[in-house]
Amino acid sequence: MPQNPRYAFAYVPFQKFENLYNTNDALWCGTLFKDLYMPFSDYANNPIMSPFK
Repeated sequence: MPQNPRYAFAYVPFQKFENLYNTNDALWCGTLFKDLYMPFSDYANNPIMSPFK
Protein backbone atom coordinates (compact mmCIF):
# COMPACT_ATOMS: atom_id res chain seq x y z
CA MET A 1 0.00 0.00 0.00
CA PRO A 2 1.16 3.53 -0.63
CA GLN A 3 1.94 5.61 2.45
CA ASN A 4 -0.90 8.05 1.68
CA PRO A 5 -3.53 6.06 -0.22
CA ARG A 6 -6.29 7.97 -2.00
CA TYR A 7 -9.94 7.04 -1.57
CA ALA A 8 -11.65 5.17 -4.44
CA PHE A 9 -8.35 3.97 -5.93
CA ALA A 10 -7.62 0.26 -6.02
CA TYR A 11 -4.22 -0.84 -4.82
CA VAL A 12 -3.34 -4.37 -5.86
CA PRO A 13 0.07 -5.79 -4.92
CA PHE A 14 2.08 -7.56 -7.59
CA GLN A 15 1.80 -11.34 -7.54
CA LYS A 16 5.13 -12.91 -6.59
CA PHE A 17 6.31 -15.64 -8.94
CA GLU A 18 6.43 -18.43 -6.36
CA ASN A 19 4.41 -21.57 -5.65
CA LEU A 20 3.74 -22.08 -9.38
CA TYR A 21 2.14 -24.88 -11.39
CA ASN A 22 3.99 -26.46 -14.27
CA THR A 23 2.70 -25.50 -17.73
CA ASN A 24 0.26 -28.39 -18.20
CA ASP A 25 -1.24 -28.09 -14.71
CA ALA A 26 -1.53 -24.31 -15.08
CA LEU A 27 -3.57 -24.71 -18.26
CA TRP A 28 -5.80 -27.29 -16.58
CA CYS A 29 -6.32 -25.16 -13.43
CA GLY A 30 -6.68 -21.83 -15.26
CA THR A 31 -3.91 -20.14 -13.29
CA LEU A 32 -0.15 -20.31 -13.01
CA PHE A 33 -0.28 -19.55 -9.27
CA LYS A 34 -1.25 -22.36 -6.89
CA ASP A 35 -2.39 -19.78 -4.32
CA LEU A 36 -5.04 -18.46 -6.74
CA TYR A 37 -6.54 -21.82 -7.69
CA MET A 38 -10.17 -22.25 -6.66
CA PRO A 39 -12.02 -25.29 -8.01
CA PHE A 40 -15.52 -24.59 -9.28
CA SER A 41 -17.00 -26.84 -6.59
CA ASP A 42 -15.49 -24.57 -3.91
CA TYR A 43 -16.93 -21.53 -5.69
CA ALA A 44 -20.37 -23.08 -6.18
CA ASN A 45 -20.61 -24.19 -2.53
CA ASN A 46 -19.63 -20.77 -1.12
CA PRO A 47 -22.91 -18.97 -0.28
CA ILE A 48 -21.34 -15.50 -0.57
CA MET A 49 -19.85 -16.01 -4.02
CA SER A 50 -22.35 -18.40 -5.58
CA PRO A 51 -24.89 -17.05 -8.07
CA PHE A 52 -26.71 -20.40 -7.81
CA LYS A 53 -28.09 -19.97 -4.29
